[in-house]
Amino acid sequence: MDYSKTVNLLQTDFPMKADLPVREPLMLKAWEESGLYERIQERHKADKTFLLHDGPPYANGDIHMGHALDKILKDFVVKYKSLAGFHAPYKPGWDCHGLPIEHQLFKQLGKNKHQISRTEFRSKATDYALTWVDKQRMDFIRLGVLGDWKNPYLTLSKDYEAQIVQVFFELQEKGFIERGLKPGYWCAFDETALAEAEVEYAEKKSDSVYVRFPLKNQSDHYILIWTTTPWTLPANTGLAFHPDENYVTVFSGSDRYIVAEKLKDKATSLLEKKFGSAAVQGPSFKGKSMLGKEAINPLHGRTSRVVNATYVTMEDGTGIVHIAPGHGLEDFAVGQEYKLETLSPVDERGLFDKTVGLEGLIGKHVLKDANQAVMESLGENLIAHHSFAHSYPHCWRCKNPIIFRATDQWFLKISDAFRRDLLAEIARVRWEPAYGVHRIKGMVEVRPDWCLSRQRHWGAPIAIVSCKACKKPINNRALNTAIVKLIESQGTNAWYEASLHSLLAEAGLTGCPHCGGTDFEKEMDILDVWFDSGVSWRAVVEKCFSTPKPETVMYLEGSDQHRGWFQTSLIPSMALNGKAPYDIVLTHGFVVDGKGHKMSKSLGNVIAPQEIIQKYGADILRLWVAMSDYREDVRLSQDIVKHMVDVYRRFRNTFRFLLQNTADFSWKEHHVPFEKMEEVDQWILVYFAAMKERVIKAYDAFEFHGVLNELNRFASVELSGFYLDALKDRLYCESLDSPLRRSAQTAFFHLTRGLSVLLSPLLSFTSEEAYLELRKKSEPSLPDSVFLEDIHNLDFSDPDERLSEKWAHILEVRGLVNDELDRQRKAGVLKSSQEALVTVDPSKMTETHRSLFKEKLDWPFILQMAEVHLGAVDSHENGIAISATRFNKCERCWRHRGDVGKSKDHPTICGRCENAVSGLVHH
Repeated sequence: MDYSKTVNLLQTDFPMKADLPVREPLMLKAWEESGLYERIQERHKADKTFLLHDGPPYANGDIHMGHALDKILKDFVVKYKSLAGFHAPYKPGWDCHGLPIEHQLFKQLGKNKHQISRTEFRSKATDYALTWVDKQRMDFIRLGVLGDWKNPYLTLSKDYEAQIVQVFFELQEKGFIERGLKPGYWCAFDETALAEAEVEYAEKKSDSVYVRFPLKNQSDHYILIWTTTPWTLPANTGLAFHPDENYVTVFSGSDRYIVAEKLKDKATSLLEKKFGSAAVQGPSFKGKSMLGKEAINPLHGRTSRVVNATYVTMEDGTGIVHIAPGHGLEDFAVGQEYKLETLSPVDERGLFDKTVGLEGLIGKHVLKDANQAVMESLGENLIAHHSFAHSYPHCWRCKNPIIFRATDQWFLKISDAFRRDLLAEIARVRWEPAYGVHRIKGMVEVRPDWCLSRQRHWGAPIAIVSCKACKKPINNRALNTAIVKLIESQGTNAWYEASLHSLLAEAGLTGCPHCGGTDFEKEMDILDVWFDSGVSWRAVVEKCFSTPKPETVMYLEGSDQHRGWFQTSLIPSMALNGKAPYDIVLTHGFVVDGKGHKMSKSLGNVIAPQEIIQKYGADILRLWVAMSDYREDVRLSQDIVKHMVDVYRRFRNTFRFLLQNTADFSWKEHHVPFEKMEEVDQWILVYFAAMKERVIKAYDAFEFHGVLNELNRFASVELSGFYLDALKDRLYCESLDSPLRRSAQTAFFHLTRGLSVLLSPLLSFTSEEAYLELRKKSEPSLPDSVFLEDIHNLDFSDPDERLSEKWAHILEVRGLVNDELDRQRKAGVLKSSQEALVTVDPSKMTETHRSLFKEKLDWPFILQMAEVHLGAVDSHENGIAISATRFNKCERCWRHRGDVGKSKDHPTICGRCENAVSGLVHH
């Protein structure tokens, strides 16, 4: 008889095969057809609501690995919270307005904003955005993310756009909105103002110049200044001295130059190089003594007045700063304080206009050829010129350098008192990681007023009506209500198309409330796209999830959103509600290559999520996210992907083994009560229960790599390293209905169910597959999806510290024995642990270990060895000696046992196998 066939009788072909790219889409289809997401929501509708509010990605282009990281992390949170008993809805959204979409569409059309009508372009932009919404939606679903994908929120929808305008009106009514001439970030290439969040920094080569300004009515007296933006000199109206610093006069020939005493050596050196001689003469004097004196701008002869400013430093230059209020925030503030004229002779394209004051400069581009033209126009007044590289603000979209330019814009005011309220609320919020609070605080402490207006086509309008006579906006509640209703019913295009007369008539307005004028005009600028997404707490959270009100609202995005969405959501919410729109904010890093470099097409190190999914499956991507410490930048390379495949295989093989060995197990017919289970089976469930609590604690802390580490260690060490290996003999070789075998299968059932539930937020497809196979074969009364389980309802045993401690010591002994076994294998004494005879000397062991050998434990089973004897061991310090057993090998179970050959009918197998064979044949 071929006894080996009876061992493998139950190892049937099993569907847990590593063909994720094929199996995952089938599971997605099943989830959709069964309405799984909706059933999860229905199940928890009466529970406390934990809302992860989705920060909307741009509907522009294929998703990249950063999108995958973000969406998968969100899915981890939502699925865990549902399993933990919360109502945890997930409504995905898309940011459909703004420069990224407009920029790409103009590129496709081969036009700019001056070559197409606003309404025609907005219609094309709507179609463009919706096309990408559908494409990205399918890619996000393919990642295994459960959500309300049929009803996402879109910032271009009528109801959302109405809320954008409504919030703007409410802010205006509360005094937060103003229009004024202020310098702000300006992109001359996209021809629009930018907000703080739309600026990034990159290296730029700039010109550094020293220029002399003649003092009025004082022949041969000059003030020497230094600047790194020569193009701003035509807009100069002031020269700033530090009031409390000392200044001196440097003579060069008959000319006298005023500089800071601390920087006189540098100035003297430059003057010597320019004119051949220079020396300091006369006593020093305080900067405040110069206040009110007037100089002459050497470019065009306009007056430049001396002012005082404490921000003037003594680190570089001359200690005197040239002030151009139209081209810098600090300059503007000083200009307002001293009533300096605000000049900004630069048009929207970055070209000097006719107000520049010097005909030769008109039409010069401030970021291309203006610096050279200005330096040439200075003549002898240019004392020195150098070039240097430094970090400089660039447009986030077109990547070109930007400028500060004073223009009439709409601003959301950030007063000192409001800033204090913002900072206090930031301290209330839970930030993950905790150092995120310092990052956003530092940004809010220095952020300027929020420039809301954009000179573009594609966005929500600043729906303001102004009087043509007095230029003041009409802030009328009835008019505002009429505008919001118009947008809610017809969309924002209606703002540009509707009759202004009819809107005013509906509001009962016949004249300007300020001056009585009867001629009005619409504002044509759009709102900053960050304002769109920044009011999602109103348009989505309050409108869709107000009943019941969420107990906790969480925002989860990349760390760059400390200066973006987290701030632009906080500011309007605080202004109108007096609180942050979120209770928890979690941030993740960026995806970089295996060497820590930014992924870039030019470097050839980009890995697309679609590439991995098509080759390996989405669960490999999910595993990568789970194993990463997402709080820092997350590395990804082909080698890392291959490592993920190896780790994944361990989990899949664990499920496969557990399920193969419960293929003939019915919970109702065969399960063994905990108290009647074999002790090793009790131990593994007690261990699992303790491990589950650690896993839940890690989930609650959003430590997903901690969850994965716990489960990976359990699968590889406690299960594969001992328990499953040890139980193979019992499962394969005992009779089918042996109490020993049914005890093991009961434990396997619990482990399969428990592992699939704990892993399901992370490895969603694999966990669901394993869970459904267990349900089909062993217990049809289980929920028909792992995501309808309760993670707290996995208590298979009560805590048993005595049993846990006992088996911890047993495994310590096993480790000592295995160390000695490895040495004997290397020495060639034996090949397999099954042919080993172990002699243990209790006198050389610890008291704890010694006590174990006083109990009736099945040491051959525990150690997976043929014989275990107690006795003196002289030659080994650890009290363990291993040699070859004299027992014969059973042909069926391959164990070396003392009763092999004692049966006349079955002389080549052991007694246990003889009984099992009889049972199998009878069965």
